[in-house]
Amino acid sequence: MEYGPGTNRAILAADQGIVDFYRSLIPKYVEHRPQMYPAHISVVRRITPPNLAVWGKYAGELVEFEYDSDIQNDQTYFWLNCRSARLLEIRVELGLPPYPTWRNGYHISIGNCKKL
Repeated sequence: MEYGPGTNRAILAADQGIVDFYRSLIPKYVEHRPQMYPAHISVVRRITPPNLAVWGKYAGELVEFEYDSDIQNDQTYFWLNCRSARLLEIRVELGLPPYPTWRNGYHISIGNCKKL
């Protein structure tokens, strides 16, 4: 787990090879670009958790997760859905709902079609 900057961002770093491999499977005729940041799963994004007493508590912890091999997409993004019981526990301990509100679960972004 990595925290910061500030108290409104926490991520779990993922292997960049996962993203590179799955992005290579997007058909060449679909114009897209790589994700902006290195491979990761967002745990806390743009919100300050209610329970800051445990903020940073799990810095450096290795967290297991599973990901689906089916590439998901909408009109803007490509991603892989992920699951992790430990990330659920961490969010709840921070006083947040188990899943982020911007998606109904965790994901790893693999590319986007913004500003092409």
